[in-house]
Amino acid sequence: MANKFPSLDDLIRLSISRPVHWLAGEDQGWRTVHWAVTSIEEAQAGDVLLLPASHLSREVINQAKERGVSGILLSGEISLPEEFHPGDLAVAAIAAPHSDLREIHRQMLTILIDQRSALMERGVGIHARLSQLEAEGMGLGGLAQAMAEISGKGVLIQDKRGRVLAECPAADLLSSWEDILQQLGPLESLPETLIDRKRAGVPGTIVVQTISGELERLIAPIIVGEIARGYLSLVGLNGELDALDRLVTEQGGLVCAVEMARNKAIREAEKRLKGDLLTALLQDILSPRDARLWVQSMGLDLTQAHVALRFAWDGPSPPSRRRLETLVNGEITRLGLLAIVSPMEAEVICFCQVNPGVKRPDAALLLGEAVLEQGKRENLNMIGRCGVGTVAPALEEWLTSLRQAGQALEMARRLGERKPLYYSDLSVYRLLMQMEHSPELTSFQEETLGPLLLSESDRELIHTLEAYFANNGNLSKTAEALFIHRNTLIYRMGRIAAITDLDLDNPENRLALQLALRIYRMTGKKPD
Repeated sequence: MANKFPSLDDLIRLSISRPVHWLAGEDQGWRTVHWAVTSIEEAQAGDVLLLPASHLSREVINQAKERGVSGILLSGEISLPEEFHPGDLAVAAIAAPHSDLREIHRQMLTILIDQRSALMERGVGIHARLSQLEAEGMGLGGLAQAMAEISGKGVLIQDKRGRVLAECPAADLLSSWEDILQQLGPLESLPETLIDRKRAGVPGTIVVQTISGELERLIAPIIVGEIARGYLSLVGLNGELDALDRLVTEQGGLVCAVEMARNKAIREAEKRLKGDLLTALLQDILSPRDARLWVQSMGLDLTQAHVALRFAWDGPSPPSRRRLETLVNGEITRLGLLAIVSPMEAEVICFCQVNPGVKRPDAALLLGEAVLEQGKRENLNMIGRCGVGTVAPALEEWLTSLRQAGQALEMARRLGERKPLYYSDLSVYRLLMQMEHSPELTSFQEETLGPLLLSESDRELIHTLEAYFANNGNLSKTAEALFIHRNTLIYRMGRIAAITDLDLDNPENRLALQLALRIYRMTGKKPD
Protein backbone atom coordinates (compact mmCIF):
# COMPACT_ATOMS: atom_id res chain seq x y z
CA MET A 1 0.00 0.00 0.00
CA ALA A 2 2.82 2.37 -0.79
CA ASN A 3 0.89 3.69 -3.84
CA LYS A 4 -1.37 6.75 -3.58
CA PHE A 5 -4.41 4.55 -4.26
CA PRO A 6 -4.78 1.04 -2.84
CA SER A 7 -5.43 -1.99 -5.00
CA LEU A 8 -8.83 -3.65 -4.95
CA ASP A 9 -7.30 -6.63 -3.09
CA ASP A 10 -5.78 -4.41 -0.40
CA LEU A 11 -8.94 -2.36 0.01
CA ILE A 12 -11.12 -5.44 0.45
CA ARG A 13 -8.68 -7.10 2.88
CA LEU A 14 -8.39 -3.99 5.04
CA SER A 15 -12.06 -3.09 5.13
CA ILE A 16 -13.77 -6.49 5.36
CA SER A 17 -13.25 -9.02 8.13
CA ARG A 18 -15.68 -11.56 6.63
CA PRO A 19 -14.70 -14.21 4.06
CA VAL A 20 -14.94 -12.90 0.48
CA HIS A 21 -16.11 -15.09 -2.41
CA TRP A 22 -14.99 -14.05 -5.89
CA LEU A 23 -17.63 -14.53 -8.57
CA ALA A 24 -15.44 -13.24 -11.39
CA GLY A 25 -12.20 -11.42 -12.11
CA GLU A 26 -10.23 -12.56 -9.08
CA ASP A 27 -7.07 -11.98 -11.10
CA GLN A 28 -8.06 -8.31 -11.46
CA GLY A 29 -7.45 -7.53 -7.79
CA TRP A 30 -4.37 -5.52 -8.72
CA ARG A 31 -6.52 -2.68 -10.14
CA THR A 32 -6.30 0.54 -8.14
CA VAL A 33 -9.39 2.00 -6.49
CA HIS A 34 -10.00 5.75 -6.39
CA TRP A 35 -13.34 5.88 -4.57
CA ALA A 36 -16.19 3.73 -3.23
CA VAL A 37 -19.81 4.32 -4.30
CA THR A 38 -23.16 2.69 -3.58
CA SER A 39 -25.04 3.41 -6.83
CA ILE A 40 -24.15 2.86 -10.46
CA GLU A 41 -25.17 6.42 -11.30
CA GLU A 42 -22.33 7.78 -9.12
CA ALA A 43 -19.70 5.37 -10.42
CA GLN A 44 -16.66 6.64 -12.28
CA ALA A 45 -13.52 5.06 -13.66
CA GLY A 46 -11.46 3.45 -10.90
CA ASP A 47 -14.32 3.23 -8.39
CA VAL A 48 -15.53 0.17 -6.51
CA LEU A 49 -19.29 -0.29 -6.55
CA LEU A 50 -21.00 -1.64 -3.41
CA LEU A 51 -24.46 -3.14 -3.96
CA PRO A 52 -26.97 -5.48 -2.36
CA ALA A 53 -26.85 -8.70 -4.37
CA SER A 54 -30.50 -8.26 -5.34
CA HIS A 55 -29.60 -5.08 -7.27
CA LEU A 56 -27.19 -6.85 -9.61
CA SER A 57 -28.42 -7.02 -13.21
CA ARG A 58 -27.07 -7.23 -16.72
CA GLU A 59 -27.66 -3.49 -17.09
CA VAL A 60 -25.62 -2.73 -13.97
CA ILE A 61 -22.76 -4.95 -15.16
CA ASN A 62 -22.77 -3.34 -18.60
CA GLN A 63 -22.80 0.18 -17.15
CA ALA A 64 -20.01 -0.70 -14.72
CA LYS A 65 -17.87 -1.96 -17.59
CA GLU A 66 -18.62 1.15 -19.66
CA ARG A 67 -17.75 3.47 -16.77
CA GLY A 68 -14.44 1.68 -16.07
CA VAL A 69 -15.36 0.52 -12.57
CA SER A 70 -12.52 -1.42 -10.90
CA GLY A 71 -14.85 -3.91 -9.24
CA ILE A 72 -18.23 -4.69 -7.72
CA LEU A 73 -18.80 -5.90 -4.15
CA LEU A 74 -22.12 -7.59 -3.39
CA SER A 75 -23.73 -8.43 -0.05
CA GLY A 76 -26.55 -10.78 0.81
CA GLU A 77 -27.91 -13.87 -0.91
CA ILE A 78 -26.45 -14.19 -4.40
CA SER A 79 -28.70 -14.73 -7.40
CA LEU A 80 -26.75 -14.11 -10.59
CA PRO A 81 -28.63 -12.67 -13.57
CA GLU A 82 -29.05 -14.74 -16.70
CA GLU A 83 -26.17 -14.48 -19.15
CA PHE A 84 -23.77 -13.29 -16.44
CA HIS A 85 -20.76 -12.14 -18.50
CA PRO A 86 -18.70 -9.64 -16.49
CA GLY A 87 -15.62 -10.01 -18.71
CA ASP A 88 -12.59 -8.49 -16.98
CA LEU A 89 -14.76 -6.87 -14.33
CA ALA A 90 -13.96 -8.09 -10.81
CA VAL A 91 -17.07 -9.17 -8.91
CA ALA A 92 -16.89 -10.33 -5.28
CA ALA A 93 -19.53 -11.24 -2.72
CA ILE A 94 -19.78 -11.43 1.06
CA ALA A 95 -22.37 -13.18 3.19
CA ALA A 96 -23.54 -10.08 5.05
CA PRO A 97 -26.83 -8.20 5.41
CA HIS A 98 -27.38 -4.97 3.49
CA SER A 99 -26.95 -2.96 6.71
CA ASP A 100 -23.30 -4.11 6.92
CA LEU A 101 -22.67 -2.71 3.46
CA ARG A 102 -22.96 0.83 4.83
CA GLU A 103 -20.26 0.11 7.43
CA ILE A 104 -18.02 -1.43 4.76
CA HIS A 105 -18.59 1.65 2.60
CA ARG A 106 -17.54 3.87 5.51
CA GLN A 107 -14.43 1.76 6.13
CA MET A 108 -13.43 1.94 2.47
CA LEU A 109 -13.84 5.71 2.35
CA THR A 110 -11.77 6.04 5.52
CA ILE A 111 -9.00 3.99 3.94
CA LEU A 112 -9.13 5.96 0.69
CA ILE A 113 -9.03 9.30 2.54
CA ASP A 114 -6.56 8.45 5.32
CA GLN A 115 -4.85 5.07 5.07
CA ARG A 116 -2.87 5.52 8.30
CA SER A 117 -5.97 6.19 10.41
CA ALA A 118 -7.80 3.34 8.70
CA LEU A 119 -4.99 0.93 9.53
CA MET A 120 -5.05 2.01 13.16
CA GLU A 121 -8.82 1.51 13.28
CA ARG A 122 -8.54 -1.93 11.70
CA GLY A 123 -5.81 -2.84 14.15
CA VAL A 124 -8.08 -1.93 17.06
CA GLY A 125 -10.77 -4.15 15.59
CA ILE A 126 -8.39 -7.08 15.18
CA HIS A 127 -7.14 -6.65 18.74
CA ALA A 128 -10.72 -6.57 20.05
CA ARG A 129 -11.65 -9.75 18.19
CA LEU A 130 -8.59 -11.66 19.36
CA SER A 131 -8.95 -10.39 22.93
CA GLN A 132 -12.53 -11.60 23.00
CA LEU A 133 -11.40 -15.07 21.94
CA GLU A 134 -8.68 -15.04 24.59
CA ALA A 135 -11.19 -13.99 27.26
CA GLU A 136 -13.52 -16.81 26.19
CA GLY A 137 -10.75 -19.33 26.82
CA MET A 138 -10.21 -20.32 23.19
CA GLY A 139 -6.47 -20.62 23.86
CA LEU A 140 -3.59 -20.25 21.43
CA GLY A 141 -5.24 -22.68 19.02
CA GLY A 142 -8.31 -20.46 18.74
CA LEU A 143 -6.15 -17.37 18.29
CA ALA A 144 -4.12 -19.05 15.53
CA GLN A 145 -7.27 -20.03 13.67
CA ALA A 146 -8.72 -16.51 13.94
CA MET A 147 -5.51 -14.92 12.68
CA ALA A 148 -5.46 -17.33 9.74
CA GLU A 149 -9.07 -16.43 8.91
CA ILE A 150 -8.40 -12.69 9.03
CA SER A 151 -5.17 -12.75 7.03
CA GLY A 152 -5.56 -15.79 4.80
CA LYS A 153 -1.98 -16.73 5.74
CA GLY A 154 -0.51 -19.68 7.60
CA VAL A 155 -0.07 -19.02 11.32
CA LEU A 156 2.54 -20.58 13.61
CA ILE A 157 2.90 -19.95 17.36
CA GLN A 158 6.06 -21.32 19.02
CA ASP A 159 7.46 -21.29 22.52
CA LYS A 160 10.89 -19.95 23.41
CA ARG A 161 12.52 -23.26 22.41
CA GLY A 162 10.84 -23.34 19.02
CA ARG A 163 8.29 -25.99 19.93
CA VAL A 164 4.94 -25.56 18.19
CA LEU A 165 2.19 -24.42 20.56
CA ALA A 166 -0.46 -23.81 17.90
CA GLU A 167 -0.64 -23.65 14.12
CA CYS A 168 -3.15 -23.16 11.34
CA PRO A 169 -2.11 -23.56 7.69
CA ALA A 170 -3.47 -21.43 4.87
CA ALA A 171 -5.36 -23.24 2.12
CA ASP A 172 -2.61 -22.62 -0.45
CA LEU A 173 0.07 -23.98 1.92
CA LEU A 174 -1.61 -27.23 2.99
CA SER A 175 0.54 -29.49 0.81
CA SER A 176 3.81 -28.01 2.09
CA TRP A 177 2.81 -27.16 5.67
CA GLU A 178 4.61 -30.09 7.32
CA ASP A 179 7.83 -29.12 5.51
CA ILE A 180 7.34 -25.52 6.65
CA LEU A 181 6.92 -26.63 10.27
CA GLN A 182 10.11 -28.70 10.10
CA GLN A 183 11.99 -25.80 8.55
CA LEU A 184 10.84 -23.25 11.14
CA GLY A 185 11.06 -25.55 14.17
CA PRO A 186 14.73 -25.10 15.17
CA LEU A 187 15.64 -21.85 16.92
CA GLU A 188 18.46 -21.48 14.40
CA SER A 189 15.80 -20.65 11.80
CA LEU A 190 15.02 -17.39 13.61
CA PRO A 191 16.43 -14.11 12.29
CA GLU A 192 19.62 -13.23 14.14
CA THR A 193 17.98 -10.21 15.80
CA LEU A 194 15.44 -12.46 17.55
CA ILE A 195 17.68 -15.27 18.82
CA ASP A 196 18.68 -13.31 21.94
CA ARG A 197 15.37 -13.29 23.82
CA LYS A 198 16.25 -10.23 25.90
CA ARG A 199 17.25 -8.18 22.88
CA ALA A 200 14.13 -9.37 21.09
CA GLY A 201 11.92 -8.11 23.93
CA VAL A 202 11.26 -4.73 22.30
CA PRO A 203 7.53 -4.01 21.77
CA GLY A 204 6.50 -3.61 18.14
CA THR A 205 9.33 -5.72 16.72
CA ILE A 206 8.30 -7.42 13.46
CA VAL A 207 10.84 -9.00 11.11
CA VAL A 208 10.34 -10.14 7.51
CA GLN A 209 12.25 -13.33 6.67
CA THR A 210 12.56 -15.14 3.36
CA ILE A 211 12.31 -18.92 3.70
CA SER A 212 12.78 -21.71 1.19
CA GLY A 213 9.97 -22.74 -1.12
CA GLU A 214 9.45 -19.20 -2.45
CA LEU A 215 7.90 -18.22 0.87
CA GLU A 216 8.38 -15.51 3.42
CA ARG A 217 7.15 -14.90 6.93
CA LEU A 218 6.41 -12.04 9.27
CA ILE A 219 7.68 -12.95 12.72
CA ALA A 220 7.07 -11.12 15.98
CA PRO A 221 8.40 -12.01 19.43
CA ILE A 222 5.69 -12.72 22.01
CA ILE A 223 6.89 -10.51 24.84
CA VAL A 224 6.12 -11.16 28.50
CA GLY A 225 8.05 -9.26 31.14
CA GLU A 226 10.42 -7.58 28.64
CA ILE A 227 11.66 -10.90 27.28
CA ALA A 228 10.58 -13.02 24.31
CA ARG A 229 8.61 -15.99 25.66
CA GLY A 230 7.69 -17.25 22.20
CA TYR A 231 7.28 -16.30 18.54
CA LEU A 232 4.34 -15.65 16.22
CA SER A 233 4.79 -16.16 12.47
CA LEU A 234 2.52 -15.44 9.50
CA VAL A 235 3.66 -17.42 6.46
CA GLY A 236 2.74 -16.64 2.85
CA LEU A 237 4.06 -16.64 -0.69
CA ASN A 238 6.84 -14.21 -1.58
CA GLY A 239 5.48 -10.72 -2.14
CA GLU A 240 2.01 -11.44 -0.73
CA LEU A 241 2.49 -10.25 2.85
CA ASP A 242 0.83 -6.85 3.17
CA ALA A 243 -0.31 -4.20 5.64
CA LEU A 244 -3.15 -6.34 6.96
CA ASP A 245 -0.74 -9.19 7.69
CA ARG A 246 1.45 -6.78 9.64
CA LEU A 247 -1.56 -5.68 11.66
CA VAL A 248 -2.49 -9.28 12.42
CA THR A 249 1.10 -10.09 13.43
CA GLU A 250 1.38 -7.00 15.63
CA GLN A 251 -1.97 -7.36 17.40
CA GLY A 252 -1.76 -11.15 17.48
CA GLY A 253 1.60 -10.98 19.24
CA LEU A 254 0.12 -8.73 21.94
CA VAL A 255 -2.87 -10.98 22.61
CA CYS A 256 -0.72 -14.14 22.52
CA ALA A 257 1.46 -12.51 25.19
CA VAL A 258 -1.59 -12.07 27.43
CA GLU A 259 -2.60 -15.70 26.88
CA MET A 260 0.92 -16.99 27.56
CA ALA A 261 1.24 -14.84 30.69
CA ARG A 262 -2.09 -16.20 31.95
CA ASN A 263 -1.02 -19.77 31.24
CA LYS A 264 2.29 -19.16 32.98
CA ALA A 265 0.52 -17.80 36.07
CA ILE A 266 -1.73 -20.87 36.16
CA ARG A 267 1.27 -23.18 35.80
CA GLU A 268 3.13 -21.37 38.59
CA ALA A 269 0.15 -21.72 40.91
CA GLU A 270 -0.15 -25.42 40.06
CA LYS A 271 3.58 -25.92 40.61
CA ARG A 272 3.36 -24.29 44.05
CA LEU A 273 0.47 -26.56 45.00
CA LYS A 274 2.35 -29.63 43.76
CA GLY A 275 5.47 -28.51 45.59
CA ASP A 276 3.50 -28.06 48.80
CA LEU A 277 2.04 -31.54 48.31
CA LEU A 278 5.45 -33.16 47.90
CA THR A 279 6.80 -31.29 50.91
CA ALA A 280 3.88 -32.50 53.01
CA LEU A 281 4.38 -36.07 51.79
CA LEU A 282 8.11 -35.99 52.51
CA GLN A 283 7.53 -34.63 56.01
CA ASP A 284 4.78 -37.21 56.60
CA ILE A 285 2.37 -34.59 57.98
CA LEU A 286 -0.70 -35.74 56.03
CA SER A 287 -3.14 -38.45 56.93
CA PRO A 288 -3.48 -41.16 54.24
CA ARG A 289 -6.95 -39.83 53.35
CA ASP A 290 -5.77 -36.20 53.00
CA ALA A 291 -2.75 -37.28 50.97
CA ARG A 292 -4.92 -39.22 48.55
CA LEU A 293 -7.40 -36.36 48.12
CA TRP A 294 -4.60 -33.86 47.50
CA VAL A 295 -2.81 -36.09 44.99
CA GLN A 296 -6.06 -36.66 43.10
CA SER A 297 -6.75 -32.91 43.03
CA MET A 298 -3.42 -32.50 41.21
CA GLY A 299 -4.73 -34.63 38.37
CA LEU A 300 -2.82 -37.81 39.23
CA ASP A 301 -4.54 -41.19 39.16
CA LEU A 302 -3.79 -43.26 42.23
CA THR A 303 -4.87 -46.42 40.42
CA GLN A 304 -1.69 -45.93 38.39
CA ALA A 305 1.87 -46.41 39.64
CA HIS A 306 4.42 -43.62 40.08
CA VAL A 307 8.19 -43.32 39.89
CA ALA A 308 10.46 -40.82 41.62
CA LEU A 309 13.13 -38.96 39.64
CA ARG A 310 15.74 -36.60 41.09
CA PHE A 311 17.70 -34.15 38.98
CA ALA A 312 20.72 -31.98 39.77
CA TRP A 313 23.43 -30.03 37.99
CA ASP A 314 26.97 -31.33 38.39
CA GLY A 315 30.03 -29.12 38.37
CA PRO A 316 31.16 -25.66 39.48
CA SER A 317 29.02 -22.56 38.80
CA PRO A 318 25.95 -24.49 37.58
CA PRO A 319 22.85 -22.84 36.09
CA SER A 320 20.05 -22.07 38.51
CA ARG A 321 17.82 -24.71 40.02
CA ARG A 322 14.87 -22.82 38.51
CA ARG A 323 16.41 -23.36 35.08
CA LEU A 324 16.54 -27.08 35.78
CA GLU A 325 12.93 -27.04 37.01
CA THR A 326 11.87 -25.30 33.79
CA LEU A 327 13.64 -28.00 31.76
CA VAL A 328 11.86 -30.77 33.65
CA ASN A 329 8.43 -29.16 33.25
CA GLY A 330 9.09 -28.48 29.58
CA GLU A 331 9.96 -32.09 28.80
CA ILE A 332 6.99 -33.39 30.79
CA THR A 333 4.72 -31.23 28.63
CA ARG A 334 6.47 -32.21 25.40
CA LEU A 335 6.25 -35.93 26.16
CA GLY A 336 2.63 -35.66 27.32
CA LEU A 337 3.34 -37.22 30.73
CA LEU A 338 1.48 -36.78 34.01
CA ALA A 339 3.82 -35.76 36.82
CA ILE A 340 4.26 -33.43 39.75
CA VAL A 341 7.49 -31.49 40.17
CA SER A 342 9.03 -29.63 43.09
CA PRO A 343 12.42 -28.11 43.97
CA MET A 344 14.24 -29.60 46.95
CA GLU A 345 17.42 -27.80 48.04
CA ALA A 346 19.76 -28.01 45.01
CA GLU A 347 17.70 -30.72 43.33
CA VAL A 348 14.46 -30.96 41.39
CA ILE A 349 12.32 -33.95 42.31
CA CYS A 350 9.53 -35.41 40.25
CA PHE A 351 6.96 -38.18 40.52
CA CYS A 352 6.00 -39.49 37.10
CA GLN A 353 2.86 -41.53 36.50
CA VAL A 354 3.43 -44.91 34.80
CA ASN A 355 1.31 -47.93 34.00
CA PRO A 356 0.87 -50.27 36.98
CA GLY A 357 2.57 -53.61 36.68
CA VAL A 358 5.51 -52.42 34.57
CA LYS A 359 8.81 -53.92 35.67
CA ARG A 360 10.94 -51.17 34.18
CA PRO A 361 9.62 -47.56 34.11
CA ASP A 362 10.57 -46.74 30.52
CA ALA A 363 8.42 -43.57 30.47
CA ALA A 364 10.26 -42.17 33.50
CA LEU A 365 13.66 -43.13 32.08
CA LEU A 366 12.73 -41.46 28.79
CA LEU A 367 11.79 -38.30 30.69
CA GLY A 368 15.11 -38.33 32.54
CA GLU A 369 17.06 -38.78 29.32
CA ALA A 370 15.09 -36.02 27.57
CA VAL A 371 15.79 -33.55 30.39
CA LEU A 372 19.53 -34.31 30.38
CA GLU A 373 19.71 -34.02 26.58
CA GLN A 374 17.84 -30.71 26.54
CA GLY A 375 20.01 -29.41 29.37
CA LYS A 376 23.14 -30.33 27.41
CA ARG A 377 21.83 -28.52 24.33
CA GLU A 378 21.01 -25.35 26.23
CA ASN A 379 24.00 -25.37 28.59
CA LEU A 380 26.88 -26.79 26.59
CA ASN A 381 29.44 -26.59 29.41
CA MET A 382 27.22 -27.97 32.15
CA ILE A 383 26.28 -31.56 32.93
CA GLY A 384 23.05 -32.73 34.50
CA ARG A 385 22.58 -35.92 36.51
CA CYS A 386 19.45 -37.95 37.10
CA GLY A 387 18.53 -40.77 39.47
CA VAL A 388 15.39 -42.86 39.04
CA GLY A 389 13.71 -44.92 41.77
CA THR A 390 11.73 -48.12 41.35
CA VAL A 391 8.02 -48.21 40.60
CA ALA A 392 5.78 -47.29 43.56
CA PRO A 393 2.40 -49.01 43.07
CA ALA A 394 0.86 -47.18 46.06
CA LEU A 395 1.17 -43.73 47.61
CA GLU A 396 2.69 -45.25 50.74
CA GLU A 397 5.71 -46.37 48.68
CA TRP A 398 6.52 -42.96 47.21
CA LEU A 399 9.10 -42.21 49.90
CA THR A 400 10.91 -45.46 49.19
CA SER A 401 11.09 -44.63 45.48
CA LEU A 402 12.33 -41.13 46.34
CA ARG A 403 15.14 -42.46 48.56
CA GLN A 404 16.15 -44.89 45.84
CA ALA A 405 16.23 -42.07 43.29
CA GLY A 406 18.50 -40.14 45.66
CA GLN A 407 20.93 -43.05 45.88
CA ALA A 408 20.89 -43.45 42.10
CA LEU A 409 21.52 -39.70 41.66
CA GLU A 410 24.48 -39.86 44.03
CA MET A 411 25.96 -42.80 42.13
CA ALA A 412 25.38 -40.98 38.83
CA ARG A 413 27.51 -38.14 40.19
CA ARG A 414 30.28 -40.46 41.38
CA LEU A 415 30.35 -42.61 38.25
CA GLY A 416 30.06 -39.63 35.91
CA GLU A 417 26.97 -41.19 34.33
CA ARG A 418 25.61 -39.02 31.49
CA LYS A 419 22.27 -40.87 31.29
CA PRO A 420 19.60 -41.44 33.95
CA LEU A 421 20.73 -44.07 36.44
CA TYR A 422 17.99 -46.47 37.49
CA TYR A 423 18.16 -47.78 41.05
CA SER A 424 17.65 -51.40 40.01
CA ASP A 425 20.62 -51.10 37.64
CA LEU A 426 22.97 -50.19 40.51
CA SER A 427 23.51 -53.89 41.11
CA VAL A 428 26.33 -54.45 43.59
CA TYR A 429 26.65 -50.69 44.22
CA ARG A 430 23.43 -50.91 46.26
CA LEU A 431 25.27 -53.15 48.71
CA LEU A 432 28.53 -51.22 48.59
CA MET A 433 26.81 -47.91 49.38
CA GLN A 434 25.46 -49.38 52.62
CA MET A 435 29.05 -50.31 53.60
CA GLU A 436 30.74 -47.18 52.27
CA HIS A 437 32.05 -45.99 55.64
CA SER A 438 33.10 -49.43 56.83
CA PRO A 439 36.87 -49.74 57.52
CA GLU A 440 36.69 -53.25 56.09
CA LEU A 441 35.57 -51.88 52.72
CA THR A 442 38.50 -49.47 52.55
CA SER A 443 40.89 -52.16 53.71
CA PHE A 444 39.61 -54.60 51.07
CA GLN A 445 40.12 -52.07 48.27
CA GLU A 446 43.64 -51.18 49.40
CA GLU A 447 44.71 -54.80 49.76
CA THR A 448 43.30 -55.83 46.38
CA LEU A 449 43.84 -52.78 44.18
CA GLY A 450 46.20 -50.60 46.21
CA PRO A 451 49.49 -51.55 44.51
CA LEU A 452 47.96 -50.93 41.08
CA LEU A 453 46.63 -47.50 42.10
CA LEU A 454 50.08 -46.52 43.39
CA SER A 455 51.89 -47.55 40.20
CA GLU A 456 53.09 -44.96 37.69
CA SER A 457 50.74 -46.26 34.98
CA ASP A 458 47.76 -46.57 37.31
CA ARG A 459 45.23 -44.79 35.05
CA GLU A 460 46.14 -46.82 31.95
CA LEU A 461 46.18 -50.12 33.81
CA ILE A 462 42.91 -49.44 35.66
CA HIS A 463 41.25 -48.56 32.35
CA THR A 464 42.61 -51.76 30.82
CA LEU A 465 41.36 -53.88 33.71
CA GLU A 466 37.87 -52.32 33.51
CA ALA A 467 37.71 -53.02 29.77
CA TYR A 468 38.88 -56.60 30.36
CA PHE A 469 36.03 -57.28 32.78
CA ALA A 470 33.50 -55.40 30.62
CA ASN A 471 34.30 -57.83 27.80
CA ASN A 472 34.04 -60.90 30.04
CA GLY A 473 37.77 -61.59 29.91
CA ASN A 474 37.84 -61.96 26.11
CA LEU A 475 41.27 -60.69 25.05
CA SER A 476 40.39 -60.07 21.40
CA LYS A 477 37.28 -58.03 22.20
CA THR A 478 39.13 -56.13 24.93
CA ALA A 479 41.95 -55.21 22.53
CA GLU A 480 39.39 -53.98 19.98
CA ALA A 481 37.61 -51.91 22.62
CA LEU A 482 40.91 -50.30 23.69
CA PHE A 483 42.14 -49.88 20.08
CA ILE A 484 45.40 -51.66 20.90
CA HIS A 485 47.19 -54.74 19.57
CA ARG A 486 46.43 -58.04 21.27
CA ASN A 487 50.08 -58.44 22.25
CA THR A 488 50.00 -55.01 23.92
CA LEU A 489 46.98 -56.11 25.93
CA ILE A 490 48.69 -59.35 26.97
CA TYR A 491 51.70 -57.31 28.14
CA ARG A 492 49.47 -55.00 30.20
CA MET A 493 47.58 -57.90 31.76
CA GLY A 494 50.92 -59.42 32.73
CA ARG A 495 51.93 -56.17 34.43
CA ILE A 496 48.63 -56.04 36.30
CA ALA A 497 49.11 -59.59 37.56
CA ALA A 498 52.68 -58.81 38.62
CA ILE A 499 51.82 -55.55 40.41
CA THR A 500 48.81 -56.97 42.26
CA ASP A 501 50.43 -60.38 42.80
CA LEU A 502 47.14 -61.99 41.77
CA ASP A 503 46.52 -64.86 39.36
CA LEU A 504 43.88 -63.52 36.95
CA ASP A 505 42.94 -67.06 35.91
CA ASN A 506 41.60 -67.61 39.42
CA PRO A 507 37.83 -66.79 39.51
CA GLU A 508 38.05 -65.65 43.16
CA ASN A 509 40.79 -63.17 42.27
CA ARG A 510 38.82 -61.84 39.32
CA LEU A 511 35.76 -61.33 41.54
CA ALA A 512 37.89 -59.57 44.17
CA LEU A 513 39.36 -57.22 41.54
CA GLN A 514 35.91 -56.42 40.12
CA LEU A 515 34.61 -55.57 43.59
CA ALA A 516 37.67 -53.46 44.34
CA LEU A 517 37.24 -51.58 41.04
CA ARG A 518 33.64 -50.79 41.92
CA ILE A 519 34.63 -49.59 45.38
CA TYR A 520 37.24 -47.35 43.79
CA ARG A 521 34.74 -45.97 41.25
CA MET A 522 32.27 -45.33 44.06
CA THR A 523 34.64 -43.65 46.50
CA GLY A 524 37.40 -42.36 44.23
CA LYS A 525 39.86 -42.95 47.06
CA LYS A 526 43.47 -43.94 46.51
CA PRO A 527 45.63 -45.51 49.22
CA ASP A 528 47.47 -43.04 51.46
